[in-house]
Amino acid sequence: MAGHRRIGTGGHRQTRNTKTRRRARVVGAGTAAGAFLAFGMTPLATTPSAHADDFGLGDLIANLITGGMAGLPDSVVGPSAFDLGSLLDPGAFGLGADHATTLAASADALPSVSDPFAAASSQSTDDFIQTLEQDWITSPFGHQVDSFINTTSGEFLIGNGTNGTPDSTLAAADGGNGGLLFGDGGNGATDAAGQGGTGGNAGDYGDGGMGGNGADGGAGGMGGTGGTLMGDGGNGGNGGDGLPGEDGGLGGAGGNALAASGDGGNGGNGGVGGEVTANGTGGVATGAGTGGDGGTGGNGGTDGVGGTGGNGGAGGEATADGSGGTATGGIGGDGGTGGTGATGGTGGIGGAGGEATANGQGGTATGGHAGDGGTGGAGTVTGGDGGTGGAGGEATSNGMDGMTTGGNAGNGGVGGAGTTTGGDGGTGGAGGQATSHGSGGNAQGGNGGDGGNGGAGTTVGTGGDGGAAGTATATGSGGTATNGSHGTVGSSG
Repeated sequence: MAGHRRIGTGGHRQTRNTKTRRRARVVGAGTAAGAFLAFGMTPLATTPSAHADDFGLGDLIANLITGGMAGLPDSVVGPSAFDLGSLLDPGAFGLGADHATTLAASADALPSVSDPFAAASSQSTDDFIQTLEQDWITSPFGHQVDSFINTTSGEFLIGNGTNGTPDSTLAAADGGNGGLLFGDGGNGATDAAGQGGTGGNAGDYGDGGMGGNGADGGAGGMGGTGGTLMGDGGNGGNGGDGLPGEDGGLGGAGGNALAASGDGGNGGNGGVGGEVTANGTGGVATGAGTGGDGGTGGNGGTDGVGGTGGNGGAGGEATADGSGGTATGGIGGDGGTGGTGATGGTGGIGGAGGEATANGQGGTATGGHAGDGGTGGAGTVTGGDGGTGGAGGEATSNGMDGMTTGGNAGNGGVGGAGTTTGGDGGTGGAGGQATSHGSGGNAQGGNGGDGGNGGAGTTVGTGGDGGAAGTATATGSGGTATNGSHGTVGSSG
């Protein structure tokens, strides 16, 4: 990231063969970091000044991103146009001559792609620059150069934020912010109480860090914010699974994108509800935990895509082992809402209802109801599709005269509104299956979920299909079985 002008070799002249070998390491071998340095020496456009007193480095580094290679001939941007070996001169970065061998080895260790200039045409500009940025920052040579720049300027200009510290306070679990100019935010960790820390924010160029995952029913952390000039929001952390009989944690929200081309981070998934078991005669297992709701997708930039909503967590399982016992599965969590953007994010999938099992004679098992699919995010051009509803929980009775009822499915999410095209409604989930294996048993399948309505727009979104009916099976003599109802189709926007 430091190469914005040709750096002299000082008192360490290189032979033609040495220069050739260095080119092979940095460009001929196709290192992404070498290409990143090469871009820094091209005449590029003007961008806003850097945040800190960085001796003009901010403008020079930012120029290499905004100008890119667009419209420049191979004679200007091609590998043969640059003596990149001179960039490995340690004296140019305040390092002693004894570092020369170390830096040469560092160049060999830089991540390699077959042809970075060809790679630029096969990836989006943002993705390509992000790859170069990270290859540079994480390389040994790049780390030494960046450390010199940061120390000289007195500001943290280039580098990734530190990851959060686990098993400590929530503040310590938060990820650190990336460099003011370049660098991703650090990822959040899980604190001592099971709460996920927030992902760190990027500066000008970089992606937000991922939120930390929750534990033991704790909520996931929110993803970090993407860079102001380029970058995506970080994904939210997943909610922790619930302890026995307790609810699953909520998924963390995805981080927002500030750059016009940035995409919002995806919401984290909700945690699974905790299971319950009743072992004695007439035991009641009805306190299974509810699945956590999925996190909301982060908002994309004016030209970006909203993040996908997180999936809802499944409801907890319930088991009654004694005769005459009752088991009821937990309720599934709802899918998260998609983020906004030029294209809205898709809603998350609803969590499945918890399974229920009654093993004793005369037992009753009822599957948990499922969560609904998340609403699609609004789009300035195209709305996001609604999420699929969760499947109803299965119910099983293994004893004589057992009663089973499958859980009802979740409804599909509503499609997001779009100025041009509305998002389609989500499909309803399938009803839960019911099975009775003993003689004289009764089984009732769960109902399928209704399809979500389509989103509004010049071209409206299509309503989602209804979910399939839950099937019922009675294998014992004298048993009865009734299937559930199919869900209805959603309306167009």
